[in-house]
Amino acid sequence: MKNKTTIFIVAQVIIIIILIWIIVLLVSKDLIGNESEEDESEEEIIIDYTTIVNGIKQIKLPNAVEKNSNIQYQNVKKTLTNQMKLNYGIVQNISSLTTARTNFLKVKHLIDKINNQIRSEKKHLKALIILNEDDKNISDFAIRKKQTEITGLENQLNIYENEKNNILIQVKQEWGEVFANTLNNKNNSLKKLLTGHNQLISLSMTQIDREQQAPQSIIIIPSISSTSEIRAKFLSRAPSVNQAIVGKNFFYLTPNSKLVINERVSAFISSSDAKRNYLLIPNSSVVWSNGQPWAYIRIKENGNFVRRSLQGMREAENGSANGWIVEEGIINEEDEIVVNGAQLLLSEEFKYQIKNENED
Repeated sequence: MKNKTTIFIVAQVIIIIILIWIIVLLVSKDLIGNESEEDESEEEIIIDYTTIVNGIKQIKLPNAVEKNSNIQYQNVKKTLTNQMKLNYGIVQNISSLTTARTNFLKVKHLIDKINNQIRSEKKHLKALIILNEDDKNISDFAIRKKQTEITGLENQLNIYENEKNNILIQVKQEWGEVFANTLNNKNNSLKKLLTGHNQLISLSMTQIDREQQAPQSIIIIPSISSTSEIRAKFLSRAPSVNQAIVGKNFFYLTPNSKLVINERVSAFISSSDAKRNYLLIPNSSVVWSNGQPWAYIRIKENGNFVRRSLQGMREAENGSANGWIVEEGIINEEDEIVVNGAQLLLSEEFKYQIKNENED
């Protein structure tokens, strides 16, 4: 009887343990189910507002979302500026010019040295001739030997003179007559350029302006350097030293040493009679992506928003407080430009793309 009671108690304990495990498993399953439902609900919150229209990505926001996000837009305004764009230029690499100058000065030093030797030897020869004529105190052989030495020095001088002329011809062909003349001039205006204090801009004027005289002063806007716009002064007509700069080329000097060699720059001319219309882009409209400036335009036909490039933009004439100016083209006067909420639209455009990349 006692054994039966013990068996009954053990059986009840086993049953209770099994029931407890069943309850734990059911609760865990419910928790996992709830978590997955919460994850699904969170995924449903992320909505892709982008759409493709005629192969172009656009953003289509519901009216409520657009209103709650305070998206604002206005017609693009025109602005009058007296800065007429000439063309793109290049910050010129002058390493070959400085090398030519170094070689020229070296050869010139050798020429001066030999000239001094020749003058000294000729004086010596003259003295020997006088002694030779005075009862042959100096032999004819000594006279001939000195004449041979002078002839050797003159031959060496001719070699150096030819080398100097070849350097001048090379510089003239590659850089122009102004630079060739500079090598012979100690007190030249290009000393700061050759010593790295100034920089050289190679610029071609646009087709419509090529027959005009090159402007004496231009405004340079770098594309890479952090330097703000700077002025440059006309130096000379330039040969075609860079195949990327076509047409009639001109050299300009700029009092700057921080531009990146071979970087492209935009060149403008300031003139009271060169007023032109440009589009004014407010500061609040500009967003940056992949290192490039952009703005969002509202398409009047469907109310969607599309991103447009502002590459080549520059500060408005009265300073950056007034925004930026661009030439009409990708953006037109009749367009409606977003002036508030551009950064939000940029986030919306790439949000869904980033989400998909994370899932991958």
